[in-house]
Amino acid sequence: MNQDKFTDDEDLIVISRWKAGDKSAFNQLMNKYRKTVLNLIYRFTGNPRASEDLSQEVFLRVYKGLDNFQFKSRFFTWLYKITMNLCLRHRQREKKFFWQSFEEKSGEGFDIPQPSAEEDLDRKELQQQVRDAVLSLPEDQRAVVILSRFHDLSYEEIAEVLDISLPAVKSRLHRARERLRKKLEVRD
Repeated sequence: MNQDKFTDDEDLIVISRWKAGDKSAFNQLMNKYRKTVLNLIYRFTGNPRASEDLSQEVFLRVYKGLDNFQFKSRFFTWLYKITMNLCLRHRQREKKFFWQSFEEKSGEGFDIPQPSAEEDLDRKELQQQVRDAVLSLPEDQRAVVILSRFHDLSYEEIAEVLDISLPAVKSRLHRARERLRKKLEVRD
C-alpha cells in the first residue's frame, strides 16, 4: 500500500480504516462529500431530481469499489472521476434534456446561492445569462469550467478526473472561456 505520498490526507486514513474492516468509515466519507457530489452533478445536469439519483449511484459505486482503491491518487479525485463519468453517461442516455432554472428549485440540500431581496432585476438577469451560457457549453468544455470554477480543482486534478491530458484541459478551458465571453458580450 503506497500511502507515503498522502500521509496527511484524512480521507486516506478513513479508507485505511474501511479496508481494515471498519465499515462505518464509509459513512464518514459519504457525509463529508454528499453535498459536494450533489452540487457537482446539479451544476452539470441542471436537474435536481437527477442529481439526487446520480448522487446515490455515485456513493453506491464508491461503496462497491472502495476495497479496490489503490492510494495512487487523492480520494476526492477518484470520487470526482466516478461522478463525472456517471454525469456523462446520464447525458448520453437522455434523448431530450430539459433545463430548469436554478430559481425554480428550493435549493434544499444544494449549495446554490439564493438571491437576496435587495438584488435588482439586472443582477438576476445577468446570473441567469451566466447559468444559461455555462449550461449551453459542449459537455467537454462545461465539465472543465465546472470543475475549475465551482470546485476549485487544479488543471492537474481536472486532467486526472476527466482522464485527459493537461494541454487538453487548458485548451478546453480556453475554448469555454472564449465561448462564454462571446455569449455574454453586452449588446446595446
